[in-house]
Amino acid sequence: MRPKPSKYINKIEQNTPIKKWYVLYTTPRHELKVNERLQLLGIESYCPVVIKVSQWSDRKKKIKSAALPSMVLVYMYEHERSQVFDCPGVIRYMFHNKKIVSIPQHEVDLLKNFLQGKYRLNSTANSFNVGQQLKLEQFQNRIGEVVKVTPNRLWVNIKSLSLKVSLDII
Repeated sequence: MRPKPSKYINKIEQNTPIKKWYVLYTTPRHELKVNERLQLLGIESYCPVVIKVSQWSDRKKKIKSAALPSMVLVYMYEHERSQVFDCPGVIRYMFHNKKIVSIPQHEVDLLKNFLQGKYRLNSTANSFNVGQQLKLEQFQNRIGEVVKVTPNRLWVNIKSLSLKVSLDII
């Protein structure tokens, strides 16, 4: 007797591998190089970058640095995870409770949007007060507390994400 098609399809779907974002630890200050090398190996990776202005005695210079020190995100199937160790500079995966950490896609998108500066508020600084609670649509409607207000910027502490965010006021 043949199994019903719907049960058969559900079993196939459960066994279908899906890609996930994993966190890799790298040697210190090698995040950008590791990201570049992983992409040369054909592994989809993402290293969040911030641009900092460093000042020397004679000049200022803009420098790209990793937003997550000693970490790179890789997007791959679970059975392909060992491929990353072919890349010099990769130390290990991030673990939590003896399991490799995977990051949901929406959180990676949230990080990308935040670093691209897509978080702006259409309001005036006069309408915000220190200590005021805000519902932030950009962060999946999480509640944040206003910490500091300037004429063109607002700092909000989001306790659920353990994050302090600077929002431009336009």
